[in-house]
Amino acid sequence: MIIGISGMIAAGKSSLSDKLHKHYKTSIMLHEFEENDEVFNTFLKWLYEKKPNLTIGFQSYIVENHTTKFNELVKEFNKKKRNWENDHIFLDRFSIEHYIFAKLILSEKEPKYLEAYDALFEKLISKDELPDLAIYLDISFDTFKKRIFERGRESEIDNWDLNYQYFKNLHENYLKIFKEIAKRFDLKYVIIDTNNKSEKEVFEEAKNIIDTFNK
Repeated sequence: MIIGISGMIAAGKSSLSDKLHKHYKTSIMLHEFEENDEVFNTFLKWLYEKKPNLTIGFQSYIVENHTTKFNELVKEFNKKKRNWENDHIFLDRFSIEHYIFAKLILSEKEPKYLEAYDALFEKLISKDELPDLAIYLDISFDTFKKRIFERGRESEIDNWDLNYQYFKNLHENYLKIFKEIAKRFDLKYVIIDTNNKSEKEVFEEAKNIIDTFNK
């Protein structure tokens, strides 16, 4: 079973994914990106520095990179003779979520850019790589800001003021657009309100959701 962990930047996706991966001993884990991914980190730095005309290139790289790694992971899953009903692949964010970022940024440009990305997106995304269940981690904007500064990623903190309105807009629209694309791709999901909850409490809630989910 494929489980996608979803949500706004700094919602706790990686922490939860890692905990679930450790708990479910036969599971396999796919992170959104590797910490040493030079291409991703460069694109991200440029994005926060407001370099122009990045969005289609950046989001295309992310989706193509994710699809390639996911296909490799499926081969590994099958090679290890894992069971698709009882064993798990955990995705720390998944491909269709990146449409949210692209839509918000490209909506500020001429319509043809979002239309072009839409067409590209439809071609790149396969239903086979979508999760059987998505667990969406919801956070308030205040919680988001607190976690951004706690985790100390240089490109985010150094450019906080420059990107305040972008982060605010992203937070205000993330869940709404997530629900739209979930409907578009017939994706099952559950929302966890993570505000004022410890990582352990969020983990226990997510574990109960997975254990009681009927595919």
